[in-house]
Amino acid sequence: MRIAVSLALVAVLAAACSKKEETAKIEPAKPEAAAPAATGPVVSPADLDGPKPGKWRLTTVLSAAPKPVVVESCVAQTSFKDMEAAKQQAGVTCAEQTYRRDGADIVGHTVCTIQGGMKITTDSRISGDFNNRYTVDATTVMDPAPTPTMKQTTMKMTAERLGDC
Repeated sequence: MRIAVSLALVAVLAAACSKKEETAKIEPAKPEAAAPAATGPVVSPADLDGPKPGKWRLTTVLSAAPKPVVVESCVAQTSFKDMEAAKQQAGVTCAEQTYRRDGADIVGHTVCTIQGGMKITTDSRISGDFNNRYTVDATTVMDPAPTPTMKQTTMKMTAERLGDC
């Protein structure tokens, strides 16, 4: 699950990663779009706790994928600081990373580059809590895109805690 959660956060934080239906939707980003409007205080990912330890089910729907991906596994105590380290190990460098509170949600905007020079811009919204259920809605623009259908993609990930491991 740590890998799955890392992948989800890389999508959110860096655009390589985070479903079932439920919370706020993000409008598709335009390649030159500004960061999403969020009026609350700036949030550092390092200050956020990760999901509560236990067994989690992650359901991810990607616009560029034919069907949802569902993964169940156990998560040990983790934090978003751990995710940042995983992102760096994956060769992701971010020029911009802003996160703000919008009510109970966290709205993010990142511009990152992965090894090979691909620029990835992601606008995301994280809703819910990390104790029982949360969702991540993200729109990502890749330049250059690996395929034309991947130029702009949307992702919705729903994470549900199933209980203890």
